[in-house]
Amino acid sequence: MDTITTPVLVVGGGPVGLVLSIELASGGIPNTLVNRENGTATHPQGNTHNSRTMEHYRRLGIARQVRGVGLPANHVTDVISCTRLSAFELSRIPMPSSAKKISQVSERDPDLLTPEPIHRSSQFYVEPVLKEHAEAQPDVDLKFGWKLIEFSQNPTHVKSIIQHVTSGEARTVKSRWLVGCDGAQGIVRRKLGISYRGEGGDEVAFMIGRMISVYIDAPELYGLMARPHAWQAWTLNPDARACFVSLDGKGKFVVLAKHPGVRDGADEAQVSSEMLMKLIHSAIGVETEVTIISVQDWTAGNALVAERYQKKRVFLAGDAAHLFTPTGGFGMNTGIDDAVNLGWKLGAVCNGWAPEQLLDTYDSERRPIGLRNTQASRKLASDVATIEIPRALEDPTPEGRKARAILGEHLAGFTEEFASLGIQLGARYDASPLIISDGTAAAPDSSVDYLPTAVPGGRAPHIWLEDGTSILDNFGQWFTLLKFGLDKIDSKPFEHAAELLNIPFMVVSISDPNAYALYECRLVLVRPDGHVSWRGNLVPNDVPTLLRTVSGHTLVNTKGEMRSEH
Repeated sequence: MDTITTPVLVVGGGPVGLVLSIELASGGIPNTLVNRENGTATHPQGNTHNSRTMEHYRRLGIARQVRGVGLPANHVTDVISCTRLSAFELSRIPMPSSAKKISQVSERDPDLLTPEPIHRSSQFYVEPVLKEHAEAQPDVDLKFGWKLIEFSQNPTHVKSIIQHVTSGEARTVKSRWLVGCDGAQGIVRRKLGISYRGEGGDEVAFMIGRMISVYIDAPELYGLMARPHAWQAWTLNPDARACFVSLDGKGKFVVLAKHPGVRDGADEAQVSSEMLMKLIHSAIGVETEVTIISVQDWTAGNALVAERYQKKRVFLAGDAAHLFTPTGGFGMNTGIDDAVNLGWKLGAVCNGWAPEQLLDTYDSERRPIGLRNTQASRKLASDVATIEIPRALEDPTPEGRKARAILGEHLAGFTEEFASLGIQLGARYDASPLIISDGTAAAPDSSVDYLPTAVPGGRAPHIWLEDGTSILDNFGQWFTLLKFGLDKIDSKPFEHAAELLNIPFMVVSISDPNAYALYECRLVLVRPDGHVSWRGNLVPNDVPTLLRTVSGHTLVNTKGEMRSEH
């Protein structure tokens, strides 16, 4: 049996696996990715790439390509609630189109908290962009149509057996590490014996319990919907609660609804096209031409997080590590942030300038974020699930008008799902042993609000510089020391210590006074994933210890053994 030798074996070729593979390659780390399917996904899900994800795409050089797929730039991104698509509109949450948001970027709007606003594009449009970019990297070996069938690990490496799905050909893969990005039902988590913990699987109501996702082609819907059109439309009536998400602005939609078989115990195979058409037409309000392209059964309301993200040389990321309900659009984006966090750490260890103990911090940094984000998503799902539909809601009577007005006012307050900058940009690693506190307290955690701050532990905040670039664009591949102001600060101690420790390091001088006012200190150390490791106004007396701390060297115990078995 042929043997492939690679530093990292990535299992799963969805957005998380592909981003991890690209991230590793950007740091010069060869890796092999196996994916059971021959191609990328064909059923829509993950319909929003949030600002933090777009910032990662920007750093990897693919943000422009990603913005070229999905909802057209000029398409309205409003979210509406209505009794049925062709009937009464109850509420509307207005949001700017992609073109409007990008114009703010082009104009360097000082109020923008990010140079990369969210982009509405289904995951199945973006995956081919990621795959094409991964294929172009010389350090990436993509093996779509191959599946992992078994693996074992010892103190020095992981031995895996992969198999071609069609031919049955098998190969051995010897890697230093293996990362399971293979989803909730994938082999990696199950083989490790790691369980999920949290809430999920209960049958409550719409958006908590058994659901169905229907990919349709229905161009006539735009003629039936209220104007201006919406990106997302929620229908509320006694017959069919559903959510319609526009995918391409031409007639392709994904419809999320309560599974038609919940009441009688039917499984997906027993749900007929007639049942689906009845559900969809009830949500629309009239019978119109609808073509069903594909259907998937799924469970909403999950807030499940793996009890650990690592077992020795094997890691979990994405859905293998945490399961979300779609409300808020946090799942895929949290997984991509996992990949970036793990990617730089694997790169540092593979390149020889960080100890293996650095990898222990993947679990301690990312698992709390998984818990935080799944709970936020579950809360949004609970808010949606508990909406009561008045009996008179659709009546053309004064009682009906009153019921619609009251419910509409209530629904208009559901902005939290679509205004989640706190979740997107506010992840913090304050308790991490890699972060050196300056004694400043961070702002209280909020799902909605994000306060730009350079307090160590959080994302280094964006600001437009005098030359028109974002400060984020000035960060290097690995560690970056930002020097603010015109004062002569000798950064040589940092450069000498980094050279001694073989830590890749660059110094960037920023003269913009507004940037200094935002970052609040003359010196700010930014780590490879864009989080602030340390800041201060003076060069510390012991720079080598500082750099050893932020790169994980101080985690090594006196025997030089792994700090944790995980």
